[in-house]
Amino acid sequence: MNEIGIASYGIYIPKRVITAKELSKEFNIPEEVIIKKQGLKEKHISAEGEMPSDMAFEAAKIAIENATNSGITKNDIGAILYIGSQWKDYNVWLISAYLQEKLGLYKAYSIDLSAMCAGMVTGLYIAKSILNSDKNLKSILLVGASKESYIVNPMNPKTTWMDDFADAGVAAVVSKNFKKNLILNSDFLTDGSFWAATLLLTGGAKVLYDEKYCYYKRPFLESLVSKEEFKQKMEAVSLINFKNVILNAIEKSGLKKEDISMVFLNHMKPSFHLKLLKSIGLTNENSIYLDKYGHSQSADQFIALDLALKEGIFKTGNIVFAAAGTGYVWSATVIRWG
Repeated sequence: MNEIGIASYGIYIPKRVITAKELSKEFNIPEEVIIKKQGLKEKHISAEGEMPSDMAFEAAKIAIENATNSGITKNDIGAILYIGSQWKDYNVWLISAYLQEKLGLYKAYSIDLSAMCAGMVTGLYIAKSILNSDKNLKSILLVGASKESYIVNPMNPKTTWMDDFADAGVAAVVSKNFKKNLILNSDFLTDGSFWAATLLLTGGAKVLYDEKYCYYKRPFLESLVSKEEFKQKMEAVSLINFKNVILNAIEKSGLKKEDISMVFLNHMKPSFHLKLLKSIGLTNENSIYLDKYGHSQSADQFIALDLALKEGIFKTGNIVFAAAGTGYVWSATVIRWG
């Protein structure tokens, strides 16, 4: 097996900031609840005309530029895997093919994949697997974006818990025989009973058109189950599923939980964030909480890692990227950073 490492990464954060006070007015939720219980002081959202492909492109440019500092050129990138939101510029459309052309990666083939909010965590595993199985590939570009803040309906009581949804672009160059930032092992778990928890109802083959969206001039994410039912079911399984995939990924990597320096997660309630860390023997000092970013889908883990590195909280060691994606899939990937 080849050593597969993360040669570089890139993050694009939109300039526009929405505060908890503004969210309080929009969602009719007390500001104190948004800040303290939901753990959100502010979040970044894209401009109206700023598309997922734009954010993905900006993040990818940064990742490719940073990769050159590690001796990896654009010609070394043999594949592009889009691992971001399914809500793209267009339906039935390969955003990865568009990025291949715009980035000038003419030697790379492209594929769109989806694991919802677990996109990057899953993508690292897939990129490593592909590189190990294809002797001709040297590097893979993982790239994703989310503009899902635009499709959360503040008037729908079933989905007000999505008020932390934010926008961002993320990219990483994963390379064969790269001696730093080694991708170790991963673990995954799916509970298909949550299939109806979050979806975009209109525009698919089952519901082509819905007149109610004409009023809003856009479709919105919906849940086909009640907020109470979803909360009850999720509280029963999410902690144990998160814990299991994290501990299994650590064990598969030949490590113990005591060997882990940091765990980088999706944005979630601060109480659950701390409970999850405690369940694997860690504290808030072993993680970064995204209370000024919100939940930017597949970008969360790299945003948190970037903050830890820039703030000097972390330099080298074993880390875990862990995420839950609607559907529901829980995933974890261990990385030996440095």
